[in-house]
Amino acid sequence: MSQTVFIADLHLSDDTPKLNRLFLQTLQNWQGKVDALYILGDFFEVWLGDDILSDIAVEAAAALKVFSRTAPVYFICGNRDFLLGQDYAERAGITLLPDIREIELYGTHYLISHGDEMCTDDVPYQRFRRIIRNPWLQKLLLALPQSRRRKIAAKIRAASKQKKQAMGHTPVSDVTESGVQAALNKHPQTEALIHGHTHRPAVHEHGFNGRTVKRYVLPDWYGRSGGYLKVSPQGAEILMLELA
Repeated sequence: MSQTVFIADLHLSDDTPKLNRLFLQTLQNWQGKVDALYILGDFFEVWLGDDILSDIAVEAAAALKVFSRTAPVYFICGNRDFLLGQDYAERAGITLLPDIREIELYGTHYLISHGDEMCTDDVPYQRFRRIIRNPWLQKLLLALPQSRRRKIAAKIRAASKQKKQAMGHTPVSDVTESGVQAALNKHPQTEALIHGHTHRPAVHEHGFNGRTVKRYVLPDWYGRSGGYLKVSPQGAEILMLELA
């Protein structure tokens, strides 16, 4: 059966051996059985540049390269791995996509993204996002010594952890209706949205131009479990995974 799969928010690192194993096993299970794989950001817990690779980054690249021989792999960067570049993409056999991309699958128009750009109530984060995604600033960051980049990343992760503990799953950290509508206005052909980032897997419905647009929020991966969205000619559904 024709199917395309979407994943996000795995946050892989050398400190998550069970998740790493779950991903590699799942990728092997999908080999030759899917039309394409889309990774919608925060695939890695942190990315300091293509010249600083963790063990799992090397292992994942090798596995994705093999997988890409039977199905294309597309990658949208998230707020954790926005510095991932073309060198790693070539090593892993993946195709980098822009922050927001409109695609057509099995006759349906989908709008895909990491999703953080639609969390418009989180004003400080949106300000930070605009600054950190500036291409010139990214070039400056990547030009820094590796030791300096590691220190900056540690500070950002610490600040993110502190903010998450303070805010939790409050509405301000979620996608907003105005954010969704802004995305749909820029891509009026959209029939469904797919994104991650919020760690709130669900299916939502939004009114737009007199019709209903579904929004699929991808599952995050944690501990020994995760999930994905399967899209086929019959529609889309969220499915969960568990490490055996």
